[in-house]
Amino acid sequence: MAFDANTTVLIVDDSLSMAQGIRAILSMAGVSQADTASSAAEAQNRLRGRRYDAVLCDYNLGRGMSGQELLEAMRKDGNLPPSTLWVMISGERNYSQVAGAAEMIPDDYILKPFTAQQLLDRLEAAARRKAWLAPAYKLLDKGRTEQAIAQLMELAKQAENRQRRLDALRLCGELQAREGLHDAALQLYRAVLAQTDVPWAKMGVARILAEQGDGAGSRELLDQVIAVAPRYTEAYDLLAQNLIDEGGYAQAAAVLEKAVAISPRNFRRLHHYGTSLLRSGEAERAVESLQKAVDIGRGNSFFGPEAMVDLLQARCESGQTQQLDRLQKDIAARQGELPGGPLTMAVCRALAALALQQPAQALPHLQEAAEWLRSPEVDFASAQRFLAVAVRLPDEQGGGHAPPWARLISLRFADGRHELGALQEITRERPACRDAIEQAYEELQEKGRAALEIANQGRLDEAAKLLHDEAMLTLNCRLGHYGCAMLLRIAENRSQTGLPDGGEMRSLRELLGWLPHDNERVRGFVKRRQALLRHPD
Repeated sequence: MAFDANTTVLIVDDSLSMAQGIRAILSMAGVSQADTASSAAEAQNRLRGRRYDAVLCDYNLGRGMSGQELLEAMRKDGNLPPSTLWVMISGERNYSQVAGAAEMIPDDYILKPFTAQQLLDRLEAAARRKAWLAPAYKLLDKGRTEQAIAQLMELAKQAENRQRRLDALRLCGELQAREGLHDAALQLYRAVLAQTDVPWAKMGVARILAEQGDGAGSRELLDQVIAVAPRYTEAYDLLAQNLIDEGGYAQAAAVLEKAVAISPRNFRRLHHYGTSLLRSGEAERAVESLQKAVDIGRGNSFFGPEAMVDLLQARCESGQTQQLDRLQKDIAARQGELPGGPLTMAVCRALAALALQQPAQALPHLQEAAEWLRSPEVDFASAQRFLAVAVRLPDEQGGGHAPPWARLISLRFADGRHELGALQEITRERPACRDAIEQAYEELQEKGRAALEIANQGRLDEAAKLLHDEAMLTLNCRLGHYGCAMLLRIAENRSQTGLPDGGEMRSLRELLGWLPHDNERVRGFVKRRQALLRHPD
């Protein structure tokens, strides 16, 4: 990528003078299309609305997320194209430790202070390294992840130096893990670790082991990563999530407390810390953390009202009912931003009724909320809140509704051990609900295994139909993703051999009708389907 008048750049820095100085340096290279953002929130809004060739981001943004956390959030949300060059600017000498441990790293970083020529030289060098991976990025832009993975493996073989090889393998492992190709990703990461002790490969193995249920193995690796990079907060987050998956909310809160001490104004982490305290039964301490999350996040443009809902729950469970009316009004004023919308508002009313010792009034609100459980706008966090209130209903006042609701939620959202662990913890005092959740989870796992076995026997059409039908029945996103991938594989094979559509395009349309299009993988499916529609033969 050459830096010239056609290059679009976003400068993210909370210092206006620094941002203006970087813009002036870029103008020396002919770059005239440089936007600025003074916070992570503003940067997210700009990156969602426009595609940039390069992002120059300060590591310490002063409030909210750090630059590293912003990078990882944008890549996880699918709002940062892999081809976008990201260069981190940091005044912290230990940033190299953070970058060395992170799975998702910037393309380069430069330490302050720097001269104009040093910045331009680093940008050009980073762009050259990025250009080497361009064949894979082009495939990713077209939604062809499988081909991109194969391309990266080939580039790793062709690499003329160690760094290029590791760059290709790092991205390849990230994609394999994202696509659910855990065995292949583990093999890649372990092969890298056999050659060189790099923390990002340990982080990759730790994440996959956690997903596979090996919490002890994952924690051992995370402890090693934190020892090398004690300021890498993402490792604390994953360690806490491992503990949550095993029902250890109190231990998770203790881990997150350390991460919060490192980044005390990251309201997402404060929110997570508060909900961990809430789930561990420490509602009073949760109020303090969640109130901080709300106070810090309220002025942020991408702050949603979810933290206010959790704060409402914490106040209800701790008996601090004096601010419930005000909180409900604040939440209602932002109802349009609530994941779950009407469901969440009904849950809030049920919470207040229970806090005021009026369970008979809570039941109709929960029944109203249950009508929305299959709505595409309801996300996992909203369903968790609903279930956390439902399990508090006394048996004689509607508690018998809770197990069927728990089963429905599990079938839809229990994609992996993280979701299963969260639901198990919520229902720990209600064995009937817990049994319903675990049975539904096993059914989902069995369907996935059956589809894989059928596909391995070469019966792709049958496997695709199984995945499609189960996904449509449960609205389970993971089954939907697997179904789309298989249907597209069949459709593309038929197109290449000149065969007509065998119904795959209709099935794809049905799945893509409810799968969330803000997901990078789903956007890739949409692009591949559109390509088939434009060029059916």
